[in-house]
Amino acid sequence: MSLAVTSTVRDETVTLAVQGEIDMSSAQEFRRALNDAPDGSRLVLDLTGVDYLDSAGVKVLYDHLGRRPELVVSSGAVILRVLAITGLGDLLPVREI
Repeated sequence: MSLAVTSTVRDETVTLAVQGEIDMSSAQEFRRALNDAPDGSRLVLDLTGVDYLDSAGVKVLYDHLGRRPELVVSSGAVILRVLAITGLGDLLPVREI
C-alpha cells in the first residue's frame, strides 16, 4: 500500500493526515512531509489511517522529536504497541480516538 499525506493549516496548527503504511519504502515521503511542515506551528500527526509503522517510520518520528508533534491514533491500533515498545509514547503526546 502506498502512503498519502494531506496537510491542512488552521489557525496556528498544522495537521498532517497520514494514510497507508510507513515503512522503508515510504519513510522518505513521510520525512519530506514533516520537513515541509511550517516551523513554529503546532504540529499534529493524524495517524488514524496508518496500518503499519516499522523501524524506518519510528526513526523519522525520533528525528522530529524537537517539533513535539501530537500523535493522533485510533484506539486499539497496532501502532500504539510500537509507540510503547520504542518509548515514543512516553516522549510525545499521544491522543487515542
